[in-house]
Amino acid sequence: METWSVDQVCSWLVEKNLGELVRRFQEEEISGAALLALNDRMVQQLVKKIGHQAVLMDLIRKYKQKSQRLEPPRSPRETAPLQRAKAVSPRNVKHVLARNKALQWTKSYVLPEFPYDVKCMLAEQKCPDHSMRIRIIEFLQADMTKYLEGSLYPSTQQYNDVVNALLQAHPFLDEDGCGFFLWKRALKDRFKYVRRPIEDDEQVVRNKCKFGHRKGQTKKFLPDTNSDEIKIVRIKEETVCLDSEADEHINWFQQEYMKTEKDWGEIDKRMSRTLEIRRKLISSRTPLKDILKMFPFLKCPYQMFREFQLLTRTDIYKKTRHILESYSENILTSFSVVHNPINIALQEKLKQHTDEDMLKHMKMTATCLLLPDVFGDDPSLFVIMNEKVQVSTPVLEVKNPFNTDVCEFSLYLEKEKLTKVDDCVTALAALIAAFHVFGVECPRGLSQTLNFLETLIFDMHSPHFPSMKEKEKEIAFRHPLT
Repeated sequence: METWSVDQVCSWLVEKNLGELVRRFQEEEISGAALLALNDRMVQQLVKKIGHQAVLMDLIRKYKQKSQRLEPPRSPRETAPLQRAKAVSPRNVKHVLARNKALQWTKSYVLPEFPYDVKCMLAEQKCPDHSMRIRIIEFLQADMTKYLEGSLYPSTQQYNDVVNALLQAHPFLDEDGCGFFLWKRALKDRFKYVRRPIEDDEQVVRNKCKFGHRKGQTKKFLPDTNSDEIKIVRIKEETVCLDSEADEHINWFQQEYMKTEKDWGEIDKRMSRTLEIRRKLISSRTPLKDILKMFPFLKCPYQMFREFQLLTRTDIYKKTRHILESYSENILTSFSVVHNPINIALQEKLKQHTDEDMLKHMKMTATCLLLPDVFGDDPSLFVIMNEKVQVSTPVLEVKNPFNTDVCEFSLYLEKEKLTKVDDCVTALAALIAAFHVFGVECPRGLSQTLNFLETLIFDMHSPHFPSMKEKEKEIAFRHPLT
């Protein structure tokens, strides 16, 4: 059974009168090895009906018992770990066995056999897109959990071994020399995501209590008074250690940010070196003011775009310009915005100018401002004109949008001005990047607009928002052109 493919497992389910589970097993790509690694909690998440849960667990248990009876006698060296396990109390036997197995696999970790589409991408050495990266990370996380016999707490060395194995087998995944930190961070975030909703697993609950995970607990920024070289940030269940090297980089950023002439080459290098600690702080919900105090260059659009590219391998500025150029005519002539005050003001301005570059700039600016109206979203969550910013999520403030000499866009986050730019492409790119770079959840009233943008930026369906494929078609086909 361990060597069974997903199709063989599905055939076995049909034979055991569990045909209703076939579709679910195919979606989760449960092979024979994965089937035998399932524990009670995983089965509960995978199978909805209690009767099916009981039958499936009983079949797995009987197969394991049968396999153990057929195993050949072990040598003294092989049985030594089991003899030591028997010496401890029955309550700890499971944890001793899991620890022994974990120690074994970290010495020579072997990558799992990825799904067919992932193998094709790896064979062609194509840079994976956003969805493919998620697929790889999910598969690695499931494989690690299997080796750890259901544990969701790999050690640092185990994370390192898995990422090293991935990059050694496929060196092209280590782009810009930052691949190790990006893949490791993504893998740790995946385990964290899987652990978050769990409330019935003893190990998870114990660790949440250990690290102070409580509902309604406030975030704290605590220095370690016992050491001048290490600072500790505790947020919920995460403990982030800033060692002396990271602290030196942070001090350098703060000093360099105050200079008139900045060394951008050195800034890029140091921002790359501190990427992992920065992502860990942001994912741990460290207050924005503390993040910006440590890494003030994140206020600069260029560094926001660079951070976005390190995280997604996507040139956000180039993609945003392409979207505004490609969709401006359809958006500006769509039924939903023809009588909009912004569009009316644009048409009046267009009559006063003949310069092609000026006309193109004004049309792109209007397209940017009208996006929420096209998709039926709340414009106040996207752009503010002549009003005070009232929302905490990223939002643009615009002044004199159709005057190229004094046009001004400001990006606000948590009601504080983050940066100021003078063109709509940079402004819109910065707005989209801010959601990703600072880990901000999309407001429901803006989900359609951001989904449309992210679908085009990532050349895929965004997993964070409702499907917008139909909405994209509406722009070109459903709304009548005038």
